Amino acid sequence: MSPLALGLLSAALWGGTDLITTYVGRRIGSLRVVVIAVSTSLVLAGGVAIARGLLTQDLDPLIVVATLAMGVGAGISYIAVFTAFRLGPLSVVSPTISAYGALSAFIAALFLGEQLTPANIGGVVAVGTGIALLGLRTTGSGRDRRASLASPGVAFALVGLIFFAVITVLLTIPIKAFGWSTAITLSRIGNFATVWTILLIVRAKRTSLPKWGRTDLLGEGHRLTRGGILLAALVGLGDTVAFFVFAAALEVGPTWAVSLLSSLGPIIVVLGGYLVYKERLRAPQLLGLGAILLGIILATLPA
Repeated sequence: MSPLALGLLSAALWGGTDLITTYVGRRIGSLRVVVIAVSTSLVLAGGVAIARGLLTQDLDPLIVVATLAMGVGAGISYIAVFTAFRLGPLSVVSPTISAYGALSAFIAALFLGEQLTPANIGGVVAVGTGIALLGLRTTGSGRDRRASLASPGVAFALVGLIFFAVITVLLTIPIKAFGWSTAITLSRIGNFATVWTILLIVRAKRTSLPKWGRTDLLGEGHRLTRGGILLAALVGLGDTVAFFVFAAALEVGPTWAVSLLSSLGPIIVVLGGYLVYKERLRAPQLLGLGAILLGIILATLPA
């Protein structure tokens, strides 16, 4: 498959996984989901990497350390993203997170020397405009008019957006140096260490946490059922397979184009929010969603 087709496939996989993430996160807590998902992911990624020769591979220590550090950042972004999905609304937070693709395109052009056409640049600008329309709401009128986030979930979505954009570009370094399976495994080790450390700290401080921290992060009041564990593990499997496909595309394709195409998954999530959770978008948010879709199309036009 071409790298662009692989990018689209990863988007479809991530879109389906995000819907499952939302469902299970609202039942057992986002931090529980991310810990189970990342643990499952490490087992799968490590097994694939070992089968592809990880144990006999020569690794540059400096790149290994850098990749582990990326995994730490990705672990933080996973917690932010999973919490954003739990808080919702899906129709707002998912497209906001998806804009990491446009930001990745800009960063790749700036630091990796990848070329963007005027249409591509216009696409990046359109995506940025769309995020503002989706994530912000205004109250009052005249001099009393104020802008604020449309939902607390948007704040977590923005954290995930920034981390994912930077890590996507940086991850091309170990992917090209070691191959996609080794790079993902090293990153997942960083994920694993980070989310488990945060879980232990949060659990130790649970009595001093605000209510949302106990309920949305730790899932207080929600029993950790076998079904919840299985669904969270499925999230880890789906996310890892999507990452495999995405990394394979990055290995041979332009970072900016692959990143943008992989960010189309929220189309599935928005439809899920509309059909399953009965979410409705206001006119500015519909305009913002349209701007994001237009921007992604413009940004992926060939140079």
